[in-house]
Amino acid sequence: MFRFGNLNISEKEVFYESEHTVGLVNLKPISFGHVLVVPKRMTLRYSDLLEKEIIDLTLSARRISKAISQLYPETKEGLVWLFQDGIDAGQTVPHVHLHLIPKRFIDWCRDSQDRENRSILEMENEAKLLRDLLNKVQ
Repeated sequence: MFRFGNLNISEKEVFYESEHTVGLVNLKPISFGHVLVVPKRMTLRYSDLLEKEIIDLTLSARRISKAISQLYPETKEGLVWLFQDGIDAGQTVPHVHLHLIPKRFIDWCRDSQDRENRSILEMENEAKLLRDLLNKVQ
């Protein structure tokens, strides 16, 4: 049994395990092959993970993504890596996790042409704010 937030996950739903990470099938997948990569230690936010957990999670996700591409070859050119980091970001299970979602080109709407471009000044200002913050954050 694996505890994922407030859910008990059966060993039969776990398809991968490393020192700090498990891979789970998804109860409500967006597309076929949509799985979850989850740190074993329960924490709500990505920023609360230890460096060794982040490394293990990332390497595990890379390995799992290769397996998904082999299992579903029609999606080998498109795989979304998605964190919903916190309740306001859409996180529904209070345990940080990475969604790996196989996608085909046809699955995506082409809405980028419907959005207005930001000005160079807006982008430069945002980049400066982020740079300044990153210089303060470990």
